[in-house]
Amino acid sequence: MRFFRPAAAIVLAAALVTGAPPGPAGAASYGDVRGGDTFVVRDKGRCTVAFTVRRGATGGFLTAGRCGRPGDVALTGYGGTPLGVFEASSYPGDDYAWVSLYPGWTPRGTVAAHGVERPVRGSAPAAVGSPVCRASPVTGWHCGTVQQRNVTVGYPEGTVTGLVRTSVCAEPGTWGAPFLSGDQAQGIASGGTGDCATGGSTFFQPVGEALSAFGLTLVTG
Repeated sequence: MRFFRPAAAIVLAAALVTGAPPGPAGAASYGDVRGGDTFVVRDKGRCTVAFTVRRGATGGFLTAGRCGRPGDVALTGYGGTPLGVFEASSYPGDDYAWVSLYPGWTPRGTVAAHGVERPVRGSAPAAVGSPVCRASPVTGWHCGTVQQRNVTVGYPEGTVTGLVRTSVCAEPGTWGAPFLSGDQAQGIASGGTGDCATGGSTFFQPVGEALSAFGLTLVTG
């Protein structure tokens, strides 16, 4: 079985950034940001928005910690428009980060993939055996069940603890993707084994831990 990991090793420590650069000039209303949206970080590759959040009046989103380090700029694509800046990140140990949006971007309390958009109403943890789905910008929605909580996974960059294992199939290029159970946000895609042709397992970082660590509030729809 293959174990998916970033193309380049990124070892990050939790930190805060102050004095973030300004957003796109004249961006009075630049667009909406939802869970399931793709973004890239220069020299680090592609990742996925997990869930949109707020800290006070500042909007932003959660993603995987391996996707960037404090000060990195998230772009809409290679050579694309700046979305925001990584404010804090933790990986390994944990696998979560938050990005503050530049002015003109609006965080929406939904998750969308391949034309199917679902509202996010809260973040109540799903019990073992409950259905759970991941929104992939690559192949859309994939579903399975919650199999185990408080799992430790060893990655080449180090160990991540407190993950949740699911039967949702694994895909490359979905780090940071959102997991939902009904309309409840569950977690941030961290890694997995196998693939969607042969099956396998995936692991997510519980969203509640990331919200608490960074003092964030989930944006709901």
